[in-house]
Amino acid sequence: MPDLLNTAVSGLLSYQRALSTTSHNIANVNTPGYSRQTVEFDTNTPSFFGGNYYGNGVRVDAVQRAYDQFLTREVRDTTSAQARAGMLADLAGYIDDVLADPNGGISPMLQDFFASVQDLADDPGSSSVRYALLGSAETLVGRFQSIDSRFEELSQNTGDAIASTVEEINSLVLRIRDVNIALNDIAASASTSQQSADLLDQRDALLDELAQKVDITVVDEGESNLSIFIGNGQAMLTGVEAFSLRAQADVADPANDVIAYNGLVTVYDISSNLTGGELGGLLEFRDQVLNPARNALGRSALGLAEAFNAQMRDGMDLNNNLGQDFFSYAGPRSIPYASNTGTATVSTVVSDIAGLTTDDYRLSFDGANWTLTSDSGSSTTVANGAPATLTFEGLTLTINGAGAAVGDSFTIKPTLAGAQSLQVITSDPAEIAAARPIRTSASLSNLGNAAISGGTIVDVTDPNLLDPASLTFDSPPTTLRADVDVVAGGVPYVAGAAIPYTDGMLIDGNGWQVSLEGAPQAGDLFSIEANLGGAGDNRNALELVGVQQLGLFDGGVASLQQDYATLVGFVGAKALGANLESDAQQALLSQATDRKLAKVSVNLDEEAADLVRFQQAYEANARLVTTAQTLFETLLDSVR
Repeated sequence: MPDLLNTAVSGLLSYQRALSTTSHNIANVNTPGYSRQTVEFDTNTPSFFGGNYYGNGVRVDAVQRAYDQFLTREVRDTTSAQARAGMLADLAGYIDDVLADPNGGISPMLQDFFASVQDLADDPGSSSVRYALLGSAETLVGRFQSIDSRFEELSQNTGDAIASTVEEINSLVLRIRDVNIALNDIAASASTSQQSADLLDQRDALLDELAQKVDITVVDEGESNLSIFIGNGQAMLTGVEAFSLRAQADVADPANDVIAYNGLVTVYDISSNLTGGELGGLLEFRDQVLNPARNALGRSALGLAEAFNAQMRDGMDLNNNLGQDFFSYAGPRSIPYASNTGTATVSTVVSDIAGLTTDDYRLSFDGANWTLTSDSGSSTTVANGAPATLTFEGLTLTINGAGAAVGDSFTIKPTLAGAQSLQVITSDPAEIAAARPIRTSASLSNLGNAAISGGTIVDVTDPNLLDPASLTFDSPPTTLRADVDVVAGGVPYVAGAAIPYTDGMLIDGNGWQVSLEGAPQAGDLFSIEANLGGAGDNRNALELVGVQQLGLFDGGVASLQQDYATLVGFVGAKALGANLESDAQQALLSQATDRKLAKVSVNLDEEAADLVRFQQAYEANARLVTTAQTLFETLLDSVR
């Protein structure tokens, strides 16, 4: 039966709740993540009386929050993209600053070092110049080690950040699960599908925070349940069941952590599938910027050491000894997989700097063959043996295949330790080989104008290199004879054999090479002997100066300076690209956030208008209560 009082009371209660909701909006106008809530009214079920239906007032049907699924997803996606780009830009910029520093980089130290070598060539007998060369070499080595130490520190910090971010992801997933549980509990206890707007806001804020850590896909399943997926569809949350990630040592390289996913049955690596958020930025920085930069820096150090050592061995020092290595460095690292079950071992050496890349390699065994695959995808194969030898991209690997098991693998890091392990092993300045091991001379009694070159070294390991040798012209001077076995014009001749003479001819013998040119006379004599006491000889020092311009890398094309410039350019390009992307993503995020706020945020003007509207409606319903009271009292008075 229609009831004026109950109808008025329903209006009072409904508009009281509307006013309460409006005040809730006003109170949370500055609360981050809060979405404006609105009350939706509906009529009560009417009553049939006297042949007609009469209304029974109003009720609150729902309290809805302002929400737009598209805008929410857009903010979440751009948050993840901006977090990845921002993290990558910050970290890549740090490496760029280290390498490109005009005072703290490698390039100025290389210039200073080779300037000292030039000073040696200008004054090869000076002790002070030699000491200065050792000092500049130590400074250069120290700079390589210092930069690599900073890279190593950054690598450790990146690993710590990866582990910390993984823990934050797990924590956020559990908190979102708890909100799901709370929403389900509320729905079960209230026997309604109505959801708490405040809890939904809290869950969305947690989802945005999670998206900042890693790229996520969110599926709203309704009935207060929500699922979260990452990577290639790995579930982190399905309703109220949560899964977790773990940072654990890579079986291929314990120095690097991978992201392991704890599924229902197995644990497996999903690192390569995580491309967004801070975690994606950290992984991308480590794998695509930091590790390649360390490898490139190490390759530069190896190239310097190998080229300078090789030229130093072609010289003679002040002690009349053949030159020895000036630098030392650690060889390539061969790391067995933690999952290996066999007993095979691998040793690796750098055999050709010109062919060496900045890649790491995986060596794997399939039961019959060993396959070496680089980071860039190139590969080569060798049949199993004891031992098996494999030469590829400047590396020579010796594999003791005895005991190898199917699936055994090794990680080969050719250049990673190059910069950190670089050392100057020459401590005595007299041991710097500025002179050539041999010298040539023409007899004072020669009558022709033929001349002999100073000689170059083609095989410093020849045991007869320092033995004296002579070249004598016959009569007529169309032939000459050597007192040692030689090769002239590509033809071998035994000692004493007649050798046809041609102007400008090259003669190789005992590890040296000389040239003869001009018009000789019969009996002209030329000598080749050990360069003993050659303190003023700078011929090898000049060759040492030339190491700076030698094509050492990329197939013999790039010099030391060019190689380092390539490294600086690579890191600079990564940093610039990340910065540009970060700025672009920040602009997109700001736009998406503004669009979402325009839709869901509290507008005080609107709330003020609603406050007046609901207040007036409340007062009107209160007057109805007064009217009902007056009618009731009139009725009572009429029957007293």
